[in-house]
This record gives sequence, C-alpha cells and structure tokens, in this order.
Amino acid sequence: MARVIANARSADFPASIEAALKTLIDFDILMVFAYSGPAKPLCLYHNMTADRAATVISDYSKGPYLLDPFYNAAVNLRETGVNRLRDLAPDQFYSSEYFKRHYVRTRIRDEVGFFLRPRADMGVVVSVTRPIEEPLFSATELRTIRAAEPVIRTLAESYWKDAGDREASGTERHPSDPINSALDQMARNLLTAREIEITSLILRGHSSASIAALLKIVEGTVKIHRKNIYQKLSISSQSELFSLFISQLQKY
Repeated sequence: MARVIANARSADFPASIEAALKTLIDFDILMVFAYSGPAKPLCLYHNMTADRAATVISDYSKGPYLLDPFYNAAVNLRETGVNRLRDLAPDQFYSSEYFKRHYVRTRIRDEVGFFLRPRADMGVVVSVTRPIEEPLFSATELRTIRAAEPVIRTLAESYWKDAGDREASGTERHPSDPINSALDQMARNLLTAREIEITSLILRGHSSASIAALLKIVEGTVKIHRKNIYQKLSISSQSELFSLFISQLQKY
C-alpha cells in the first residue's frame, strides 16, 4: 500500500493497485472500466495479453456490455462497495445467450468488482477474476477484499476522477437508451413498449418468474408476451433473439 500511495498521481498507479491486491488474494485478470450512462465503456487498465484482451475488452465494448450485470450495476448510481458477479446476475444469467456466446469465451469463472464513484455521473469498476480451471473466490477471500475496499476506493476515486474528460472525450456513444433503441430498430416498430421491456430482461438472463416479479405482473402474462415477441420477430429461440440484437448493435 505504501507503493500505491507513492504512485497515487503517476501512471504506475493501476499497476501498483494490481500488485497490492496480489499480496492479498490470487487472481488472473485485473481490469478497470469506466461507465458513464449510455456511453460505450472505457477500459482504463488491464493486465491481459493482446489476444485475450481482444475478447474480454474489445468484443465486450462493441455491444455485449449492455447485457453485463456489472454494467447495469455501475450505471445504477446507488451501487457501491464490493460486488460479486454471482450476486448481481439474474436468475438465468448462466444459461443466457450472452453468457454462452461472450462470457464463456473469456474463460472467466468468477469475478469480483470494486464499484467506485469518482464523479456523480460516472461509475468505475475495478474487477478481479478467476479462470475456469481455478476455484471460486472463497468467503474468506471475499472478506479480505471487502476489508481492503475503503483504501482502494479512496485512492482510486481520486486517481480516476477526471477519467471521462482525460481519456474518454470524443469517444463514440450509443443512443440515450441503447438497448431500447436497438430493440426498436430490430423489431421494425412491431413490438409494444412492454414487449421491448420484457425483451430487454430476457436478453439479460431473467426467467419469466423473475420478469414477473420485477414488473409486478403474473408469470402467465410474461409467457404470453414472450410468445408474441417471438412471433412478431419470426424467431423461435433466445439464440435467434440474441443474434438479432447483436447484429443491430453493430450498426451503430
């Protein structure tokens, strides 16, 4: 931590954070993303090879990030502290097309993130991961991570408080509501506002029961909406729905 503090205003700060965390827990990847509303995420730091970063960073930033539980938590300005992917993910996240088509390719088994608020309009997530051949983070390791969080947060929020201005100015942005805009275009105005809302939740990995609870409607109504969505889009599976969605995002 002495080295982290000494590098608090230098370009070596992110690497110092990585080294400090390595003394506490074992992890594979460390990456830092800045999220600001609908803007495409900005990677502030990572420790990956170029080949692996192409999947974990570049492919993610092209559109799949919109379905990521970490993204959805980061743009929720109330979310702070340490969060684990498994605790943020919807009930069917691990069987969702996003998980199958993107997350599996990253070879990440477990992920824990420090949620920072350098500014009121921006969330920064410093996350550490374990690969599929390694065990999940244990309860003891999570307690250690949470114990380190106040120091990491204080220093990192100061370091990245101007990240959006210094590094993200002029970066390409999605529409103000990128998921709904993509779904509107994809559906050619065939879906109702409620159907678009449900489609968004399906893509994120929510079951019909979870959607019903979130929207305060009965599960049978959700199932009827799902059937109508598939009919209107001339598809028969979540795989086809995901493909349509990603194809639409690539047009922005």
